[in-house]
Amino acid sequence: MDLYFITFAVMAVGAGIFTITAREALTSALGLLTVFVACAALYLHLHAPLIAIFQISIYAGAILVLVVFVIMLLMSPDDRFEAVQRNMAYRIMGTIVALTMLGALAAALRDVTTGGPAPALPEGFGSPARFGELFFSDYLIHFEVASVLLLVALVAAIYLGKKKL
Repeated sequence: MDLYFITFAVMAVGAGIFTITAREALTSALGLLTVFVACAALYLHLHAPLIAIFQISIYAGAILVLVVFVIMLLMSPDDRFEAVQRNMAYRIMGTIVALTMLGALAAALRDVTTGGPAPALPEGFGSPARFGELFFSDYLIHFEVASVLLLVALVAAIYLGKKKL
């Protein structure tokens, strides 16, 4: 087994367990961020840089920011940030992430220095052009179903969010 894969797979599973067992919402969001970063690293390991960029920009950049914004919006004025900042779960999760990232960096540097042969990939593998070509030819029905589902979710969110119709 590859050390890089094992490191980020354990990181993703551990952070996922941490996310669902955390008592506070912000602590859970920190675990979710760790899951997103670990999944992006696994996509990079699979030679899919475009999907890794999507993972970071859409999920870690947009979805998680929205989740944290809603958590902060719903937080009552009585909640104190000092108590949250002194929370040991943040420190433990930060330590785990830092140690895992240092381990991954050491493994990556070791692989770079050994200079082993890279596996041969098909022409255009992982490129945005190939991704778009497959997305709009072989997987067109999947794309259309996802777009209709998102449209229905948008209409439902507007309906539920509006006070009067």
